[in-house]
Amino acid sequence: MTISRAVRGTVAGLAVALIAAFPAALTPAALADIDIPVLQSPPKEESLELTNAPNARDIGGFLTWGAGGKLASGQVFRSDALNKLDAGDQQKLVSAGITKSIDFRSPAERGQNPDKLPDSIPEESLPVYDPNNDFYLFLAKAVQGGPAAQQQLLGDGKAAQFMVGYYRWMIIDPIARQQFGTAFKMIANSSGSILYHCTAGKDRTGWMTAILMSALGVPKWRIYQDYLASNENLKVENDATLKAMVASGKVTDPSLFEPVLGVDRSYLDGSFDQVEQSFGSFDAFLSKGLDIDDATVNALKAKLLNR
Repeated sequence: MTISRAVRGTVAGLAVALIAAFPAALTPAALADIDIPVLQSPPKEESLELTNAPNARDIGGFLTWGAGGKLASGQVFRSDALNKLDAGDQQKLVSAGITKSIDFRSPAERGQNPDKLPDSIPEESLPVYDPNNDFYLFLAKAVQGGPAAQQQLLGDGKAAQFMVGYYRWMIIDPIARQQFGTAFKMIANSSGSILYHCTAGKDRTGWMTAILMSALGVPKWRIYQDYLASNENLKVENDATLKAMVASGKVTDPSLFEPVLGVDRSYLDGSFDQVEQSFGSFDAFLSKGLDIDDATVNALKAKLLNR
């Protein structure tokens, strides 16, 4: 499936802006009267248990193929945006031993919702986005356009199709691949624990996690299990977001937005399928698409594989 740059902006715009539960003062005027509460899902066993980042979790603990390896815990963490962290959340990051954060959000996302990290954790910006599209303006247009416009943009399966296209774009776009490759190298060569995130911690972060786990030999069904956990982690916040939009009178069919608020197997299928189409194999994607050499893969394994 080939999608235009405008469609890629559409996908990311809805996913980014809706999930962010953004404050009114920092968003387009069309959204200013939508009051979205800040809620969190119940903590999971692998969760960092951040009050204001419900999708923050350790990627460790998963078994791998081969000699009974297991991903080490306490080394690499994935998360949604960290712009709402309070002092307690910040202390949990410090206690987890995190020494660096990688942010995949666009400059607009970062500018409107900057992370609130403790001073001891530096941040590296590796934006994965299409600079020719303004995500927030598109969302404002979609919401302000009312039910008819929303049906036209998202109805009849279009939202899910757009999401699959977006996941394919993350493989096709050379700048996106460069950013994921840089993150891979930083994670593999980091001397301390590291965290990476986007806005919801499900799409860009979800694909980054799939890359790491695939390189480490985690069975694909386990990769999907971790990927799909975002639906449960974000459910409370997403439900509140949809209710608030309906209450505002701007949305009458919240189901139109569900595909961009959550994740689905078909989305990740799109990325893996595009890897095969564009590079022939995952190993070729690592070496040719992400510029990852054997030494870097071995460094990642040394860091994360317990045998």
